[in-house]
Amino acid sequence: MSPLISGPPKALMLVVQSTSPGGMETHCVDLAREFWKRGTKVSAVVPEPSEFDALAARFEAAGAAVIRLNTTAWGEGRAEQLKRLPRLLSLIRQVKPDVIHLHTGGATGGLIVILAARLGSRATVVVTEHDVPAERPAGRDRLARSAMDRLQHGLVAVSRRNAGIRIERLGVGRRPIAVILNGVPIPPDSATERGSNRSRVRRELGLAPDSMVIGSLVRLAPGKGLNDLVHAFALVRQSVPSELLLVGEGPSRQELTDLAATLGVSDHVHMPGSQTDTCAFLNAMDIFALAVPAGSMSIALLEAMAQGLPPVITFCGPEEAVVPEVTGLCAPPNNPEGLGEVLIRLAGDQTLREGLGTAAAGYIRSSFSVGRVADDLEEVYRSCRQGLIPPRLLATSPESPL
Repeated sequence: MSPLISGPPKALMLVVQSTSPGGMETHCVDLAREFWKRGTKVSAVVPEPSEFDALAARFEAAGAAVIRLNTTAWGEGRAEQLKRLPRLLSLIRQVKPDVIHLHTGGATGGLIVILAARLGSRATVVVTEHDVPAERPAGRDRLARSAMDRLQHGLVAVSRRNAGIRIERLGVGRRPIAVILNGVPIPPDSATERGSNRSRVRRELGLAPDSMVIGSLVRLAPGKGLNDLVHAFALVRQSVPSELLLVGEGPSRQELTDLAATLGVSDHVHMPGSQTDTCAFLNAMDIFALAVPAGSMSIALLEAMAQGLPPVITFCGPEEAVVPEVTGLCAPPNNPEGLGEVLIRLAGDQTLREGLGTAAAGYIRSSFSVGRVADDLEEVYRSCRQGLIPPRLLATSPESPL
């Protein structure tokens, strides 16, 4: 058995399982940088396709040693995935991590990684699920998840809401689930830089300096509520001259383009694709909107709030970053009309936007920093091998109003 961890891990291996870069990957880069600052030797396993080259470079800039290896079966099949198992085992034995932390976008991948971690090391093995499983997971996914639950030492959800949905749809193994709310790096408070970014990005996109810009930083994919957001925006346009800025890329781009054309708002919906300087595009927005109907703890939402953007989201509740009427506004999920009404209210009230934006930035600084996430993870790394989770982090603990 590996010795118990008494402080920051000496060697941490982060394994990123994803099909395209997004908020989860950004979070892992932030964690890599934070643990590197704490003296931890960090390595990051990043998928091989070229679309992840920029992510690999970001990990290297954060102080991590990058390993390019596909660890999923997506797009290639199980046979190809299994062929990579010996290489993964070899890499784990070379790195000799005392913690292997797998980050997945859902709750049904990662068994090969966990097997390799247990076979090739004495490391503490932790999995963070950044999203919720499908409403009706396939039988093979249930079997794989059950096996993972038995093999891993610790399971982390990014909110008690996500943990509850996970337990409802997939159950839980013999070990308790920890909840560690997401966090982001706290940006320097520079009004000059924000203003410069705002002018530059708006100029590049052909947006007038005084335009009302509703925006989102999100993967253009099913399950993100983007059709609802475009429908809601079409309603907003009837009351408030405005623009919609969707920063991100994904398989739903053409569908959204067609929808905007059908609704007659094509000239006012802007999709510049994925961007490395996301803060600059956030600075170009007046309102941040996220219409995701399920899940919580969006990294993009936290980044937007940290920049002082007033948010409108559809998953408010205890322990979420948006405290209704205090740090943002809530709209009903799967309801374009309801979302449109809330956006119209905020777009038409500058005083409300400024008050919510200031409160949002302060709340992120006080409660949602990546440093706090690393502190919580250290506690889980230290205790989970013994089947223990600090009571305040237990998924079954009562939600705090704040």
